[in-house]
Amino acid sequence: MIKKCHKQDEFVQRIEGALNTRMGNVSCKIVNKSGMADVMAKAGWSRNESAGVVGFQVDENVYVLDSAPWTVLHELIHRAGINADRISRFVAEGLTEAIAAELKQSPDEHRATYPAEVTWVTQRLLPSLNMSAVQLGRVIVHSRNPPRAVAELMAKAKPGANVSTLTRQLRPQASNQPSFNRGGHVTRLHGSAFTVDSSVSDGVGWILLLAGFALVGPSLFR
Repeated sequence: MIKKCHKQDEFVQRIEGALNTRMGNVSCKIVNKSGMADVMAKAGWSRNESAGVVGFQVDENVYVLDSAPWTVLHELIHRAGINADRISRFVAEGLTEAIAAELKQSPDEHRATYPAEVTWVTQRLLPSLNMSAVQLGRVIVHSRNPPRAVAELMAKAKPGANVSTLTRQLRPQASNQPSFNRGGHVTRLHGSAFTVDSSVSDGVGWILLLAGFALVGPSLFR
């Protein structure tokens, strides 16, 4: 018998209801550290980059470290359509965490990660849009062009903002560029603050993320 991830069916049902979507057949596998390294290596990452990784989602498959059942909800929200293949990694991670916090019903279901991303999403973006994390999540999940959809919401909240500029800042990772040859979305376990380097940002670039954080955040929503 294949052991399912922690509360997998319950989480899928909860996510589908909240985001008004259907996730289809969900593959969530529990792996040890060696197994996580193997999976990430097949997706183009080096085995060394698996250090500290507790969750990994690539294509339709979700992998969770056996010692971190608390990241299953986060990974399944990525699987539902809120991930760096569809919108900026900074926004995707912050919003995924915010949705997980809204959906969790007990302490074992979620442990906070990505503090910088969450702070911007919950204290800047969502209040400015007058939306909850789940409401914005629905927009992204159901949109054929999530960066454009979110950019239009932001421009509506701040008349005069340039939708095209915002769309570029919110763009997802691009698989046709050399620095984006790795697949998958990583959740890492850190202590207090989340530190981003080239391996964690998966080719998005920390400088671009900082620029997006500065331009999309303070310039529009202060």
